[in-house]
Amino acid sequence: MRLKKLVLQGYKTFASKTEFVFDEGITAIVGPNGSGKSNIADAVRWVLGEQSYSTLRGKRTIDMIFAGSQSRPRAGMAQAILTLDNSDGWLPIDYAEVEIGRRAHRSGENEYILNGQKVRLKDITELLAASGLSQRTYTIIGQGLIDRALSLKAEERRALFEEAAGINHYKSRRAETLRRLQETQRNLQRVHDILAEIRPRLSSLKRQATRARNYEQLTVDLNHLLRIWYGYKWEQTKKEWRLARDTAVSAEKAWQTSRQKLRVQQENSDDLRRRLHRLQNHLSDTQNQRDDIRDQLEQSRRQVAILQERRQSLQQQLTEIEAELPLIAQQRETAATALAEATADLETAQQQLSQNQAELNQFNQTFQSKQAEINQWQTALREAEQKQQQAQTRAAQLEGQLNQLRERAQEAMQAEENGAELAQAEAQIEKLTAVYQSAQNKADKLRVERNKIQEQRQELIRELKKLRREQRDAERDLNRQQKEMARRETRVEMLDQMRLKEVKVGPDTAVLGSLAGLMTIPDEYQTAVAAALASRLAALIVPDEANLWKLLRGDAAVTALALNGVTAPPLPPLPQDTAVMGRASDLVSYQPEAETAVQLLLGPILLVKDDKAAYHIAQTLPLGATAVTPDGFVAHAGGLVEQYGRDNKNSVLAREEAWRKGQKELAQLQEKVAERETAVSRQRALIEEKQQTADKLQAEEQRLGGLLNEANQYASRAQRDLDRQKQQRGFFKRQQENQAKEMTRLQERIAGLESQIAAEKETAVKMETAVRQAQSRLEQLPIAEAQQERENLRQNIHSVQTIVAGRQAVVDSRRATLNQLDQQLARLKVRQDSLRQQQTKLDLDEQEQARQKLQARLEELDAQLTPLKKELQGLREELAQVEEGTAVLQKETHDAETRYTQAKIAYTQSKSEIETLQERIQADLGIVALPYDDDQTGPTPLPIGGVQQLPVVAELPDDIEETIQNYRAQMQRMGAINPDAPEEFQETQDRFDFLSQQIDDLNQTEAQLRAVIAELDELTSRAFAETVEKVNEAFGVTFTQLFGGGSARLVLTDPDDLTISGVDIVARLPNRREQGLGLLSGGERALTAAALIFSLLKVSPTPFCIMDEVDAALDEANINRFRDQLRELSLKTQFIVITHNRGTVQAAQTIYGISMGSDSASQAISIKPEDYVK
Repeated sequence: MRLKKLVLQGYKTFASKTEFVFDEGITAIVGPNGSGKSNIADAVRWVLGEQSYSTLRGKRTIDMIFAGSQSRPRAGMAQAILTLDNSDGWLPIDYAEVEIGRRAHRSGENEYILNGQKVRLKDITELLAASGLSQRTYTIIGQGLIDRALSLKAEERRALFEEAAGINHYKSRRAETLRRLQETQRNLQRVHDILAEIRPRLSSLKRQATRARNYEQLTVDLNHLLRIWYGYKWEQTKKEWRLARDTAVSAEKAWQTSRQKLRVQQENSDDLRRRLHRLQNHLSDTQNQRDDIRDQLEQSRRQVAILQERRQSLQQQLTEIEAELPLIAQQRETAATALAEATADLETAQQQLSQNQAELNQFNQTFQSKQAEINQWQTALREAEQKQQQAQTRAAQLEGQLNQLRERAQEAMQAEENGAELAQAEAQIEKLTAVYQSAQNKADKLRVERNKIQEQRQELIRELKKLRREQRDAERDLNRQQKEMARRETRVEMLDQMRLKEVKVGPDTAVLGSLAGLMTIPDEYQTAVAAALASRLAALIVPDEANLWKLLRGDAAVTALALNGVTAPPLPPLPQDTAVMGRASDLVSYQPEAETAVQLLLGPILLVKDDKAAYHIAQTLPLGATAVTPDGFVAHAGGLVEQYGRDNKNSVLAREEAWRKGQKELAQLQEKVAERETAVSRQRALIEEKQQTADKLQAEEQRLGGLLNEANQYASRAQRDLDRQKQQRGFFKRQQENQAKEMTRLQERIAGLESQIAAEKETAVKMETAVRQAQSRLEQLPIAEAQQERENLRQNIHSVQTIVAGRQAVVDSRRATLNQLDQQLARLKVRQDSLRQQQTKLDLDEQEQARQKLQARLEELDAQLTPLKKELQGLREELAQVEEGTAVLQKETHDAETRYTQAKIAYTQSKSEIETLQERIQADLGIVALPYDDDQTGPTPLPIGGVQQLPVVAELPDDIEETIQNYRAQMQRMGAINPDAPEEFQETQDRFDFLSQQIDDLNQTEAQLRAVIAELDELTSRAFAETVEKVNEAFGVTFTQLFGGGSARLVLTDPDDLTISGVDIVARLPNRREQGLGLLSGGERALTAAALIFSLLKVSPTPFCIMDEVDAALDEANINRFRDQLRELSLKTQFIVITHNRGTVQAAQTIYGISMGSDSASQAISIKPEDYVK
């Protein structure tokens, strides 16, 4: 077998799929450090099943997968597939070529592949183990194994030689045999332990089997007597049952009749209660509805008041606007009249100006003959006059405007200084504010008080609703408790009669009570006292003999004791025994009148700790004395013993305890009912009280509501007056502010006009000088008269122009005033329309109608409440009468039910006695066919063979009960019997015999296993010795060849015991003495270790061997001899050498070069040897 091929993909640095093909001989793998050469050796280890990640130079599975780099992503899995040539059948598998693969995923999962099929790791391990390939340490020789082969201890180095000797399978067989031997020894010890346990039990089982057979014979005899005794008891019990049944049937009929009457009466009562409940609910709903209507009415009243106040406010504002409109209209008419007058004056002045200008034009037309100079001066004069006229005209216009502005400024100043009306308005506002604030404070105070009353009443109404619900719940609870109390009373009476055994005690008979009722027995002694006294616990205690005979007049069975003339006999002293706990009379408490009865009946009874002690102590007591244990075991003087049933629920004490418990529970329930009735009465009174308080609060709320309405109306009037005065004050303030603004504006315009007038006058003065010069020149000309006339005309025109300009300014001012009045009048009309629209939108009438409807509904509900209350009172009185009748019927029904219950209890007790007797018969005799009468039913056994028939016995034989007691006492003295003891004894005996035989078989197996271990030790020692001898011979030769001289040998540390002996190495280098391995240099250690490995390969060659830089420490002188050894061994073993040494590479037939790419992935190339050597 040889290694043919290795394919890697994603394993460590081999990211891409890389295939290595290995030929026979030597294959060398070379490359720089860090290129990934050693990953090839790790991959082979990994495929062969290596589980130690430290050996694989990693920490976890993910370290086996390519981690990626900056230029290449990481791989998702790692895979390695190893192809082996199995043509020589080295591996035990029917394939000439075997592929072994392994995959690892980043999740940590590993997969194993064999010839393309997924297999388990165990399958791979078993396949390789059969060839020894997985066990050989020197199949893959890593960088540290060479030095470690010399560093190992002698005992540890032994493993190399065991692998070479092929004795590991012997060791495995020996370990398995040793494990089986240890298991056999454990089984043998376990069998001995079991026998040790069984052996003493055999004797005990033998005795138990004998007692079981004796007990079985006694049981047969006892069953014969019991069949006779139970036959008699069965007939007597059936007679009592028939009598109790007839009595119960008649009592039931009477009870059903009375119950039907009560049911009819209760239905009437329930109908009245339902009517009362419905009426109460209707009354409560009506009251709640009335309260809701009252709240809505109050809210409607408040809304109407608010709307009235708002309507009055709107009306007040409309009144003020209507009062202001005529004033402004009158002012407008006055302004319009003044404007018309000013316009007429302006038109007259304009007509005069036109006339003067016409005259001047006419004069100028007549002035024709002028000289050039005259024309020139005339032209200059005209220009000067024109400019003068324009300046004068502008000055006149400005003066007119200035006069108008001064008049308006004077008016504004007078209006600003006149603040009397404003001061009067301020004073009136202050007065009205105080009045309104006082009214508002009063209204707020009343509103707070009314709201407080409303909250109190609403809270009281909610509390009333809650109290009424609680009242109804409490009444229902009270009715339920009353019914429960009646039921408890019936039960207590029934229990009282049961504990008195239905003895009819006449009114003239004085009975102190039953014995059980007059005593208080501690719980730990109740069973003992009940067992000792039995039926005497129910004995009735009467004061004298006369009452005793009165008590015995009836037909019922009675146990009684008269106290007069009865004295307790002197009691014997207590036995001096530690088991005696005391006298029963001293361990119970009782009432004083029962002292004689207690001493008489309980004095002779001793309490003893256990059964055996009681039995022995009773034999020493005088006749009439008894010893009893707390568990109910009774031993009488003379030897008679009894065992009391501990779970007897019908015992006297149980009935007495039930009666006392019922009395206590009834008293507690009666107390609760009384408390509940008191609570219901208090609740009813509380509801009435709170209803009265609610009515008072309602009246107070109505009174406060009236006062609040008056206060609100007064405050509304004060508010309206105050708002009106505030509007007048606002009007005066706005007017004053407007006048002040107008005054400031007018003053600014006056100052500007004065500046303009001064400038125009200065221009006019300049033009006047020019005119005079022109006139002076023209006066010298012959046209002076004409000029004078023309000048007169011009002066007239100037005067008229001045007048026109002034009148035009007045017209403009009065037209502006008229426009302002028109705008103010329009604003007032818009405000008036808005207020009228708001007034029309108020739904005061609708609110008033809604309030009136609510008031009517409230009066209607008040009218409904009075008859409802009267009807409610009538129903309550009627219900009280019906409940009185119901109480009478309840008492009659209760008595009938009591009689029926007593009869039924007697009937049930009779049935219980029959059932108890059946149970006792089944317990004592097993399945028995019981004789039933025609009117009786009962369980009948299946028709199975062997079922006994209970005989019908009219009279008991003499002494049968005593005989039965003797048999039972004898069986009781026998103690606990194991009925299965004979079968258990036989089974245990058979098992004892079987285990004894097993001990012999185990001893033989142990001897056989020891023989196998001795044989395996012999084979192992012989194979180990032969291998060490051969390796020693080869080691000496190989050592001499590698070192060129010297000698070396192997030495056993314990030649006498080859199973544990280690192997030491003794070496002598050329020209040196023998020395320890620790003194060798690195190269000498490597060459010595190589000699040892080569020797092992020569003696026990492997199919292939991988060496990872084994020659790293060798120099050029030694590498040639190392290479020669490789060539020699390569004839039998395929070598894959990872190396940096040039000399080692020269021996290879195939060379692979490994390099690291830029993407951190290893790359492999095949290199020809001759090219590499060159």
